[in-house]
Amino acid sequence: MDILTSTKTDYNRWASDKLGSYTNNINNLMVEIRNPLKLSKSEKDKCFKILKSQNMVFFNIGKPQKNIGFSLQELARQFGMGDYELDSQSNETGLTKIQVETNKDHGEYIPYTNKPLNWHTDGYYNSIKNTILSWLLYCENSSVSGGTNKFMDHEIAYILYNQKYQNIHQLMTKDVYTIPENKINLRLETKGYIFRFINKKLHMRFSMREKNIVWKKSIIDSVNNLKKIIKESTEFHVNHKLLPGQGVLTNNIIHMRTTFTNTKNKNRLLYRLRSKKRICN
Repeated sequence: MDILTSTKTDYNRWASDKLGSYTNNINNLMVEIRNPLKLSKSEKDKCFKILKSQNMVFFNIGKPQKNIGFSLQELARQFGMGDYELDSQSNETGLTKIQVETNKDHGEYIPYTNKPLNWHTDGYYNSIKNTILSWLLYCENSSVSGGTNKFMDHEIAYILYNQKYQNIHQLMTKDVYTIPENKINLRLETKGYIFRFINKKLHMRFSMREKNIVWKKSIIDSVNNLKKIIKESTEFHVNHKLLPGQGVLTNNIIHMRTTFTNTKNKNRLLYRLRSKKRICN
């Protein structure tokens, strides 16, 4: 609900409903899936109900899959995902393995190390024309210790900011931040917004990383205020370490990951799909 274009009454009603329906109880967000290749009507209805309210839903696939990549593609398709991002780490279908990499080219990226990942949305460094609107994450193997994710609905962050400050418009321009050119991976300089409405649905581009992101000087105080809200609003954080067979679908909410430890016989392995289509339009 765009506070800049909606009536105050409509916005307040939406914000009240959003906060009132919020839950961080993982049991209320988890759906058991028997066959990811063909969801039952009850499974699909439950997933969509949670997604519509929370912008995220967790799932557990109880039965091992012969081809987990194909199964995840089929699962995502049933939620309207597609037009996947293809990059140097993904295969030809857009599926990416997230694991500790010894390859120097891959290992320089934090997701492919065991280092902590600060709060961010996926694809904040992409061009606006290549926007990531949803993603799926699935756990094949979990780490021995650590590797817990925290998730926060970006609509909640938007509401909490509007409750304290009256300048959300500063965070909605197309040049709030700049991602410098990266000659190694041939990425051009990119500018972006933090909040924007796409087809009347809120989208967020954001990162708390200090490296390779330059914030517009005139809005640094506003950005810091947003960062503080995200970090300190722990009652709106969903904390969960994905176990083998578990995954999460989201409309590109804000998320982070703690550091983790692997052993010789137990290495953390997740699969990811990034889509340019939103779930629950």
